[in-house]
Amino acid sequence: MFLYFPIGSPTNWLRAFVASLAVLVCTSTVTTSPAQEVALTADERAWLVRNPVIRYGADPLWPPFSIRRRDRLVGIDRSLFDLFESRLGIRFEYVPTNQWPENLEKLKRGEIDLVSGVANLPERSADFLFTKPYASFPVAMIMRDDGPFFTSLEQIEKNQLVVAAPKDYAPTLYLEKAHPSIPLRLTNDSLEALRLVSSGDAAAMVEDLGVASHLIRTHGLTNLKITGPTQLHFDPAVAVRSDLPELHQILEKTIDSITPQERYQVYQEWVLVEISGLWSSRKVITVCLIVLGCAALVIALISLWNRRLGHELAQRRLVEAALRESEERFRHLFETMTDACFVTGLDGLIQLSNGAAAALLGIGSRPAIGRLNLATFLREPGEFANLLNRLRESERLRDHPLEFTDAEGGHHPCLCQIRLVKNVDGGETAIEWIARTLREA
Repeated sequence: MFLYFPIGSPTNWLRAFVASLAVLVCTSTVTTSPAQEVALTADERAWLVRNPVIRYGADPLWPPFSIRRRDRLVGIDRSLFDLFESRLGIRFEYVPTNQWPENLEKLKRGEIDLVSGVANLPERSADFLFTKPYASFPVAMIMRDDGPFFTSLEQIEKNQLVVAAPKDYAPTLYLEKAHPSIPLRLTNDSLEALRLVSSGDAAAMVEDLGVASHLIRTHGLTNLKITGPTQLHFDPAVAVRSDLPELHQILEKTIDSITPQERYQVYQEWVLVEISGLWSSRKVITVCLIVLGCAALVIALISLWNRRLGHELAQRRLVEAALRESEERFRHLFETMTDACFVTGLDGLIQLSNGAAAALLGIGSRPAIGRLNLATFLREPGEFANLLNRLRESERLRDHPLEFTDAEGGHHPCLCQIRLVKNVDGGETAIEWIARTLREA
């Protein structure tokens, strides 16, 4: 399903998250404790002693991951290296660059030791050693809000629309390979590409949703819309020089050592602060009332726009029907606020939660929508996968006992009502959870 949601609109953010648009960020700046030390071998520790300074590069204009401010780097990637420093007892030295391709060239020449925010693509795999991804974002399509309502790359290709594409970025490499007939206008970075779309010099851009939404908001590109996520996900990893296998192995172990509590701290700093205001209960109720009250008006407007929209009208009606169904589930969850209520994807990412759920997990007043995985809060390893298999057999579990572990390490035994949500075609879309602690039962 593809969705249209203008950046900054609480109504459409709610719709998008309920319809399974999930975003995952995987590392942060935190204060570590001795219990979080990395399990290195004697040879790996000796290598760190011989190499106390690691030089790295990053995209100078790729917020919220990496932003160059003079000769300093800020953002999620810098937080990642701050965490690495505290874990490993060495220093990561940022080597400034002006454009993204410079980083890969410096890495090939051995002028730096690693680069953050790199997609592990077949074109690059022979040149570098890649760690596992430390984040995952859906890739979205961005167009002007007064332009056509295109929701797929196939439509872009069929109509031969010009796409603004940052040079050597992963989405650009994908377009060049999978859709070679789409006309591309190459740019130096994502902001330049978005500005070309905003000015009408290009029809669309394809970019990581987290980066696109941040740039649109912070640079006031209010005439842009995200017409929908593509089937792609951008999973940034750290690319290490191929002649440094010891460093690659050390970073792999360090990424593995990051805990869910540490990840949540970076959400507060870089991600949650930006969207938390959209999720207060008062705004949620207001949004629902506005949507229901305006339903008749929306139908009337769609009828008036019939001549202009033409073949797009049937598709818009399908989208509206799916959104109304998602909003009904959303309203039901918030009508039972006394119990902890969640909606998760099939991968466990939390797409929707209420205040009781935040209290149960000990994650404070800002719900980490699409940022945390419910599976990490289940006490028994593999419990989520087992539950999903059982749901696929019976679709619903009633009064199922589960024990949750909150962010502070406390244990909460609960009785849960769990339901596998399917769409009209029978496809699995999400899982609904209602958890009541045994103390309250």
